[in-house]
Amino acid sequence: MDQGLKLSFPRCVHIGPGAVRHLGEKAARLGQRVLLMTGRRALRKSGTLDRLLALMGDAGISVEVFDEVPPEPDLATVDRARERLRRADCDVVIGLGGGSALDVGKAAAALAVADGPTAVYHAGAEVPTRGLPHVAVPTTAGTGSEATSNSVLIDADGMVKKSLRGPTLLPDVCIVDAELTLSCPPSVTAASGMDALVQAIESYVSVQAVATTEALSLEAARAIGRSLPVAYEDGAGLPARAAMVEASFMAGLALGSARLGAVHGLAHPVGMRYGLPHGVVCGVLAPHVFRRNAPAVGEKYARLAEAMGGDPADRTESLLDRLALPRSVGPYPDAEGERTIMEYALSSGSSCANPVMVDEAYVRGILKEVCT
Repeated sequence: MDQGLKLSFPRCVHIGPGAVRHLGEKAARLGQRVLLMTGRRALRKSGTLDRLLALMGDAGISVEVFDEVPPEPDLATVDRARERLRRADCDVVIGLGGGSALDVGKAAAALAVADGPTAVYHAGAEVPTRGLPHVAVPTTAGTGSEATSNSVLIDADGMVKKSLRGPTLLPDVCIVDAELTLSCPPSVTAASGMDALVQAIESYVSVQAVATTEALSLEAARAIGRSLPVAYEDGAGLPARAAMVEASFMAGLALGSARLGAVHGLAHPVGMRYGLPHGVVCGVLAPHVFRRNAPAVGEKYARLAEAMGGDPADRTESLLDRLALPRSVGPYPDAEGERTIMEYALSSGSSCANPVMVDEAYVRGILKEVCT
């Protein structure tokens, strides 16, 4: 019996330029000793890290900085973060940065008091129902990780990239402030923005979508299609940056409940195979997946076209050129590579939500189109 779709949204959200001023106040309500997860260089270099540390210092919070998050986070990074949490006796986690930093922060907080390595939970063990409170502060407009209850991580030993899922991964507080994205370089703006656009479109046409998620997805697609090129070409322009972070957040809210589609079912294994950033791979795959799905979504595709000012596949393809993103990923994989991509794509939860059945012929057809 169909019991309906469960909608999962963060408990508290501060959104808009300047919203980060609430960080110290909100963190102080959750605890007094913070482990702040961030990347290795960018936010320290831009001065953002020092600014936020000052905000928390003013609120009387002690902060331990874990600045070891790589662009593609793996299980070992989460294990190190969990160990640091215990050693420093922290009672709050803050993830600051792009999707990688947010995902590590979410996973470390959710597994803070868990037994066993992160790999056990990544392999399918149930994530504990009790963890540490955590705050998500995105500095890119793309992954929507601040709005979801999953964490995308790489098992470096098994060469598998997939999501850790559970209710305790959903942030207690998220702060969405466009001012934090002003220092984001064009290449990151392009890749993360393309990821956000694909998430908006895929969650809109997902077989699990409902009216609530559709409204979020459609408006996100409309805003990103209009604002992403502007943010890419003029990174200092706050209106476009503000539109992007809000649209990315809306897409994250939608996908957190409605799931995604074949682009994301393929993007993880293809990205691992070719060593390409996630948003770049999503951009390459998107036009081909959208065209294959179009007949199955009919009226929805027409609504997307109206919102985006043209056919979604064509508009996405033209964005690749405008954002200096590639149209292909590399040579067709060998037999082992094809098998690995096939196995992941066919078992992915994202693929299961695609409006067209994702079978071997579907995957092989997409690969032939995106491989040179």
